[in-house]
Amino acid sequence: MKIDNLVLGNFRNFEQATFNFPTNFTVIIGENGKGKSTVLQGLKLAAGAFLLGIDESEKCHIKKEDVRRIDLGNRFVPQRNCYFEAKGSIAELPLTWKRTLSTVNGRTDTKDAAQIITIAKDYNDMINIDFTEAVGLPILCYFGTARLWAESKQTYKLKKKGSRLQDGYARCLDERSDKKSPMEWIKTSYWKKLKQKDESVLFDAVLEAIDLCIPNWKPTEWDEDSDDLGGVYTNDLGEEKFIPLFYLSDGLRTVASMVAEIAYRCVVLNGHLGANAVKGSHGVVLIDEIDMHLHPRWQQRVVNDLKIAFPNLQFVATTHSPFIVQSLKAEELINLDRWTDVNPDQLTINEVSTSVMGLNKEYGLENQRMESISAEYLTTLENESSNETTKDKLNTLEHEISDPAVRAFLSLQRLKNNL
Repeated sequence: MKIDNLVLGNFRNFEQATFNFPTNFTVIIGENGKGKSTVLQGLKLAAGAFLLGIDESEKCHIKKEDVRRIDLGNRFVPQRNCYFEAKGSIAELPLTWKRTLSTVNGRTDTKDAAQIITIAKDYNDMINIDFTEAVGLPILCYFGTARLWAESKQTYKLKKKGSRLQDGYARCLDERSDKKSPMEWIKTSYWKKLKQKDESVLFDAVLEAIDLCIPNWKPTEWDEDSDDLGGVYTNDLGEEKFIPLFYLSDGLRTVASMVAEIAYRCVVLNGHLGANAVKGSHGVVLIDEIDMHLHPRWQQRVVNDLKIAFPNLQFVATTHSPFIVQSLKAEELINLDRWTDVNPDQLTINEVSTSVMGLNKEYGLENQRMESISAEYLTTLENESSNETTKDKLNTLEHEISDPAVRAFLSLQRLKNNL
């Protein structure tokens, strides 16, 4: 599955808006309230239309809170016909599908999504009725801002044999990501590998994806002592030590769990691809605030790492980080604040912050305030006559300047002007 175009109508803060996704990686930027998460919600519903044809998956529909409302002063009036319309493809078959919530208390219709639902039903029947293994299924994942791994250490059970469709799509579009199932699968696959009860190619494919996306930490085995995925961490001095996943930083642990979940869904849904299950799977992955809890050095590389680990998946993410933006081409960026056609990967971080993301100046707010006060001080010296009012104004401005060097310079200028 790939989504090339999305139209939102009366959807949250958009009366009508169109978004294009020409590449496999798109990052959306914009000030708070401009609609970054709204676009992700629309894409989530568009991708989720496929699940309407899968018997064992959860369904998602347009909700009351998705309906655009107009402020009339004393009340918010919901608008009719809240909808999304998507254009894209499944297995290179072009598709257009749409769902509409006509009234706020109604139900989301499916009549304009019949084609994508029919395709999903065909896949469903091939797997569960005809028992066909070689069916390529789209990967669907949504990672909201609640994905941070903040829970206490868990104990993982061995994962029992389950259903390909049910396991592969369980909670795939939930706000909170599924950290437990991938870890249980990894634990089970490792023990099967040790007992030579199963081929290890799928296990190795998942660990390879994690290795590609987590700097300085290479997963190697399931650690029995910590009941966790263990790996070798290499510090900046080249020193190595064995560390379980749970004891990595919040940012790295969260990215590792996200990558593990994506890779897990790839091997569950497309295990027939063997060692190519992760890199050969197609689908849509949505990530809200991809930079969350990542050091700037890791922000610079996370986009490229995901591209390498999952070359056939479509990613759409949001960010506030100039370091993420700096890793992109122009066609990979949707800027909700202003139009731009420059390639951010050719700019310095200061140029990205100012030219692309709209910061007024490169310096901090306090620095800008000092510059403004100093400019006003010098203008006053240049243009105003010597009187008590002018002297009081200069005294007040001097009091606002915290930098002693600037204050001394301005005082010397004042003496030259006999003020």
